Amino acid sequence: MVATVCSLLGYALTGEEMSLPDGDGSANSFLAGLEEAGWPPARVRAHAKAAWDNEQPWPHPLPEHSLDRIGAAQWYAKLAAVRVVLGLDAVRMPPSRRTTLSAEEKRLVAEVPPHHGPVG
Repeated sequence: MVATVCSLLGYALTGEEMSLPDGDGSANSFLAGLEEAGWPPARVRAHAKAAWDNEQPWPHPLPEHSLDRIGAAQWYAKLAAVRVVLGLDAVRMPPSRRTTLSAEEKRLVAEVPPHHGPVG
């Protein structure tokens, strides 16, 4: 996997490995580099919408150990800043397909700790 933080951001947004310099660290600087790599903001937004419409994860999950150079909090802050600039900062999740609880889940919901006394 590519090494720079901006390259990781590029992968998360596009699903493509690319080599991007880290630049000045700002979201706008990153997006300028991403556009030079063939991913203008409109294309990134269309890609995100297509992933969401197909119930695929977006931003794309990074391969294991990709964040060894940067802490998780710093990574998510950088990713969030870019998503805000792109207008893609809303959290979108596919609707749940489950409508009923399993027998084990019903048992756990009905379970009451002894110190709460009898139910009903």
